[in-house]
Amino acid sequence: MAPIQEKRKYVRVKPLENEPIEIHLMGTALLDVLHASDISMGGVGIVAPNHFDEWDMNETVEILVALPGDLADFLAKGVIKQIGKKSKESGVYGVQFTAMGPKGKQDLQVYINRMVRQNRVLS
Repeated sequence: MAPIQEKRKYVRVKPLENEPIEIHLMGTALLDVLHASDISMGGVGIVAPNHFDEWDMNETVEILVALPGDLADFLAKGVIKQIGKKSKESGVYGVQFTAMGPKGKQDLQVYINRMVRQNRVLS
């Protein structure tokens, strides 16, 4: 029997290594700049150091997403929906967006379209 394919509502893209998406955490003591492992209109995967224990499942968070190049930074609210396996160095947190301004949505869509054209789509 073939495995069931997970259907995603949004196209996920992987940022270019030389043009990372920076993630700044609002309202936490952590001053580190984190990076996105992937992003879509529905949410973002955030790579965090393994000592990062600020977030719990289903916690509401506020982040500043800094897109590379000519696109504007934007604030977004989201909910922690996944905490991936942690290695010695890092772990990945899945954040589902719950609120984002219209300019943020517009710039994020422009970014995603650019990455799609560069074959950066994740399945």
